[in-house]
Amino acid sequence: MLRIGKGVTREAVKAAVGRRVPDTIVYDDVLEGGDIREAVAGLRAAGTPEGSMPIFAWLAAHSNAPEDVLRDLYADGVHEVLLGLAMNRSLPQDLRQALMTHADENVRHHANHVFFKVKRH
Repeated sequence: MLRIGKGVTREAVKAAVGRRVPDTIVYDDVLEGGDIREAVAGLRAAGTPEGSMPIFAWLAAHSNAPEDVLRDLYADGVHEVLLGLAMNRSLPQDLRQALMTHADENVRHHANHVFFKVKRH
Protein backbone atom coordinates (compact mmCIF):
# COMPACT_ATOMS: atom_id res chain seq x y z
CA MET A 1 0.00 0.00 0.00
CA LEU A 2 1.24 3.48 -0.88
CA ARG A 3 0.19 6.24 1.49
CA ILE A 4 0.51 9.78 0.12
CA GLY A 5 -0.29 12.65 2.41
CA LYS A 6 1.00 15.31 4.73
CA GLY A 7 4.62 14.66 5.66
CA VAL A 8 5.25 11.94 3.07
CA THR A 9 8.93 11.37 2.31
CA ARG A 10 10.61 10.16 -0.86
CA GLU A 11 12.12 7.30 1.12
CA ALA A 12 8.67 6.15 2.28
CA VAL A 13 7.29 6.34 -1.28
CA LYS A 14 10.29 4.49 -2.69
CA ALA A 15 9.98 1.76 -0.05
CA ALA A 16 6.21 1.39 -0.59
CA VAL A 17 6.55 1.24 -4.35
CA GLY A 18 9.59 -0.99 -4.72
CA ARG A 19 9.56 -2.22 -8.31
CA ARG A 20 5.80 -1.93 -8.83
CA VAL A 21 3.16 0.59 -7.84
CA PRO A 22 0.84 -1.01 -5.26
CA ASP A 23 -2.76 -1.75 -6.13
CA THR A 24 -3.89 0.37 -3.18
CA ILE A 25 -3.04 4.05 -2.84
CA VAL A 26 -4.32 5.92 0.20
CA TYR A 27 -4.54 9.70 0.17
CA ASP A 28 -4.45 11.44 3.56
CA ASP A 29 -4.92 15.12 4.35
CA VAL A 30 -4.16 18.05 2.02
CA LEU A 31 -0.95 17.79 0.03
CA GLU A 32 1.36 20.77 0.20
CA GLY A 33 4.06 21.56 -2.34
CA GLY A 34 6.76 19.75 -0.38
CA ASP A 35 4.62 16.62 -0.08
CA ILE A 36 4.07 16.57 -3.84
CA ARG A 37 7.79 17.12 -4.48
CA GLU A 38 8.64 14.20 -2.18
CA ALA A 39 6.06 11.88 -3.76
CA VAL A 40 7.37 12.60 -7.26
CA ALA A 41 10.99 12.20 -6.12
CA GLY A 42 10.13 8.91 -4.40
CA LEU A 43 8.52 7.49 -7.54
CA ARG A 44 11.52 8.56 -9.59
CA ALA A 45 13.92 7.09 -6.99
CA ALA A 46 12.03 3.80 -7.26
CA GLY A 47 12.81 3.81 -10.98
CA THR A 48 9.41 5.10 -12.16
CA PRO A 49 7.87 1.62 -12.02
CA GLU A 50 4.96 0.48 -14.14
CA GLY A 51 1.79 2.16 -12.93
CA SER A 52 3.53 5.44 -11.97
CA MET A 53 2.10 7.58 -14.75
CA PRO A 54 -1.44 7.85 -13.33
CA ILE A 55 0.06 9.02 -10.03
CA PHE A 56 2.28 11.54 -11.83
CA ALA A 57 -0.78 12.75 -13.76
CA TRP A 58 -2.80 13.12 -10.54
CA LEU A 59 0.02 15.04 -8.86
CA ALA A 60 0.49 17.21 -11.98
CA ALA A 61 -3.17 18.23 -11.75
CA HIS A 62 -2.85 19.20 -8.08
CA SER A 63 -3.15 22.95 -7.50
CA ASN A 64 -0.43 22.89 -4.81
CA ALA A 65 2.20 21.30 -7.07
CA PRO A 66 5.38 23.41 -7.05
CA GLU A 67 6.38 25.07 -10.29
CA ASP A 68 9.68 23.19 -10.57
CA VAL A 69 7.82 19.86 -10.28
CA LEU A 70 5.29 20.95 -12.91
CA ARG A 71 8.10 21.90 -15.28
CA ASP A 72 9.89 18.58 -14.73
CA LEU A 73 6.69 16.63 -15.38
CA TYR A 74 6.04 18.66 -18.53
CA ALA A 75 9.59 17.99 -19.75
CA ASP A 76 8.96 14.24 -19.50
CA GLY A 77 6.41 14.63 -22.29
CA VAL A 78 4.24 11.67 -21.23
CA HIS A 79 0.75 11.95 -22.72
CA GLU A 80 -1.29 11.13 -19.61
CA VAL A 81 0.88 13.43 -17.46
CA LEU A 82 0.41 16.25 -19.96
CA LEU A 83 -3.34 15.73 -19.66
CA GLY A 84 -2.97 15.96 -15.87
CA LEU A 85 -1.06 19.22 -16.26
CA ALA A 86 -3.84 20.48 -18.52
CA MET A 87 -6.27 20.08 -15.61
CA ASN A 88 -4.15 22.26 -13.30
CA ARG A 89 -5.58 25.77 -13.29
CA SER A 90 -2.56 26.97 -11.30
CA LEU A 91 -0.05 26.41 -14.11
CA PRO A 92 2.36 29.21 -14.96
CA GLN A 93 1.29 31.08 -18.09
CA ASP A 94 4.11 29.73 -20.28
CA LEU A 95 3.24 26.08 -19.47
CA ARG A 96 -0.43 26.81 -20.02
CA GLN A 97 0.37 28.30 -23.42
CA ALA A 98 2.65 25.37 -24.30
CA LEU A 99 -0.17 22.92 -23.59
CA MET A 100 -2.70 24.99 -25.52
CA THR A 101 -0.44 24.90 -28.60
CA HIS A 102 0.97 21.39 -28.08
CA ALA A 103 1.58 19.16 -31.12
CA ASP A 104 -0.65 16.42 -29.66
CA GLU A 105 -4.21 17.26 -30.68
CA ASN A 106 -5.71 15.57 -27.60
CA VAL A 107 -3.49 17.53 -25.19
CA ARG A 108 -4.17 20.76 -27.08
CA HIS A 109 -7.93 20.20 -27.11
CA HIS A 110 -8.07 19.33 -23.41
CA ALA A 111 -5.91 22.30 -22.40
CA ASN A 112 -7.94 24.75 -24.46
CA HIS A 113 -11.16 23.40 -22.97
CA VAL A 114 -9.89 23.77 -19.39
CA PHE A 115 -7.98 27.05 -19.72
CA PHE A 116 -10.57 28.86 -21.79
CA LYS A 117 -12.43 29.70 -18.59
CA VAL A 118 -9.33 30.55 -16.51
CA LYS A 119 -9.10 34.16 -15.52
CA ARG A 120 -5.80 35.68 -16.64
CA HIS A 121 -3.92 37.61 -13.96
